[in-house]
Amino acid sequence: MFYLFAIAGTLAFAFGTFFTKGVTLRISIFKAIGPLFLLNAVFAIPFISTGPSWKLVTGSVPYLHLISAISSGAVAYIIFSMISKSTASVSSVAPAMAPVVILLLSPIFLNTSVTWAQVLLVTFLMGITLYPLRNSISGLNSAKTIAFILVAALGNGVVAVIAKLLAQEEVGMPETFVVRQILAGLTFTIMFPPIGLKFRDFYELVRRSMFMAIGHMTSIEAIQKGSPLVVQTFLSAIPITVIIIETVAYKKRPERAIIISSVFTVLGIAVLSLTL
Repeated sequence: MFYLFAIAGTLAFAFGTFFTKGVTLRISIFKAIGPLFLLNAVFAIPFISTGPSWKLVTGSVPYLHLISAISSGAVAYIIFSMISKSTASVSSVAPAMAPVVILLLSPIFLNTSVTWAQVLLVTFLMGITLYPLRNSISGLNSAKTIAFILVAALGNGVVAVIAKLLAQEEVGMPETFVVRQILAGLTFTIMFPPIGLKFRDFYELVRRSMFMAIGHMTSIEAIQKGSPLVVQTFLSAIPITVIIIETVAYKKRPERAIIISSVFTVLGIAVLSLTL
């Protein structure tokens, strides 16, 4: 069953990422992040009463929530910065690399083992994925572009691992998702007050949040019911899906570097998953 959730999450994230570009064209990117996080939480309201009882102040749960929110906020900041200067497909490569981070973090936090062959494969995967994109973001040199992608991948990987750790603490999907969104949303709203947003801007915000909320909730369900690495391997198909959406919507051939990087990401992570 968790495979179906992973597939649904992949499709929802792809459309949400595509619609993010529309948000950055109409609204100041940092003013939009806070409302988007909070709107994501709104879409989870129908599921609030499902799953186990909430454990907000139990053991390590509040600290895991806090780390998850910080990681999500950092990823949002970077992704919005990237997508405002490039395309949705370029920014989607960073989250797709999360399996690499999960593989490296799993031995520490999820009691799994990693071989030297997997470490070498991870290093190779990162190289062939990042190199084609080094000059894909306007206004950023290759070093900053690669750093942005790596930090975003790290943040997404951390969020996935924490979702699994929260599941081990018997925290359900609604609490895992809603607390993260509210903490990150309130922080960004305070730091970047959404002053000046117009009523018509909310169409872009709501449309994007609907897809991203579905993506987050289905992926959390998949991670909590299955393997974070396997789920993120499914999500590595997001860049190719976004490329297809952009091609249909814009009737324009995507850049070759983006295609190469996206294909290498999927193939590399598929090979990586076979070594488990």
